[in-house]
Amino acid sequence: MKKLLLILALLISTIGIAQEKDNYKNTVTSFQNHYNNGDVTSIFNMFDNNFKQVLTLEKTKAYFTQEVNMEALGKIKSIEYKDTVRSGNNYTITFDKGIYNGYFLLGTDNKFALIQLDLAKKIKITQQYKVTLR
Repeated sequence: MKKLLLILALLISTIGIAQEKDNYKNTVTSFQNHYNNGDVTSIFNMFDNNFKQVLTLEKTKAYFTQEVNMEALGKIKSIEYKDTVRSGNNYTITFDKGIYNGYFLLGTDNKFALIQLDLAKKIKITQQYKVTLR
């Protein structure tokens, strides 16, 4: 009986660890709203003070317009939680015209201590070929 309770307790704690926390859900939803409104200044205001020193408002605007290319990607359709790594969360971000991997780390006051967006490299096999050597 004790073994069963121990296994059940471990299972429940593991399930709890693998879930996205509410503070991340709320912050990521706010990020999506600001992004979809094209409001980079509001995204910048979501950064903690240390992150603002590294990524100034001007650099943030350049990052979202040139590196991420907001105009070409279009609006964010969805942000899906994948997992938690080093106390930050990995997400799959689906845009109108692309898919990115996102890593968000919250610092003090639920402000971003780090945002990392990378193009998701997905390989699709459209046709299979059979090669015969003679």
